[in-house]
Amino acid sequence: MKGDFTDNLGRIYGIYVGGFAVFVIAMAILEQIGLPHKFILWAYMAMTIGVYAFIGILSRTSQVSEYYVAGRKVPAIYNGMATGADWMSGASFVGMAGSLYVLGYDGLAFVLGWTGGYVLVAVLLAPYLRKFGAYTVPDFLGTRYGGNFPRLLGIIVLFCCSFTYV
Repeated sequence: MKGDFTDNLGRIYGIYVGGFAVFVIAMAILEQIGLPHKFILWAYMAMTIGVYAFIGILSRTSQVSEYYVAGRKVPAIYNGMATGADWMSGASFVGMAGSLYVLGYDGLAFVLGWTGGYVLVAVLLAPYLRKFGAYTVPDFLGTRYGGNFPRLLGIIVLFCCSFTYV
């Protein structure tokens, strides 16, 4: 792949998606053959770790910002797709469907909150994370308000939100 990283981003993304699809199909075939679920679990874990290691080695990253945020060189459209994929995960969709099934019409409030939360994160928080050079919300709070107390408070809030999410 010749050229700059951003010139080849579409091709890299396509190769990654294609490789992931092939891997999922291979795992489905192995399951149909009758391999134990434990083997498939370990294969998935090894593949995930291997892909991240391969990306790190291939891109020759030596700085944290290069590995976590690609040196902040990723165009907004790809960054938006990654954020959307993270926010609108399978667990979110399954959880929303379950909430709507259990709560009926009243469950639509969760869908509105979920969608509104996505917009708030995208518009109000994401630009400031980038501006302050932070990777996480606790890093942003520590940088913006100074000291470790805001950072610790952010960690506690995110920890609590993670448990209510799951």
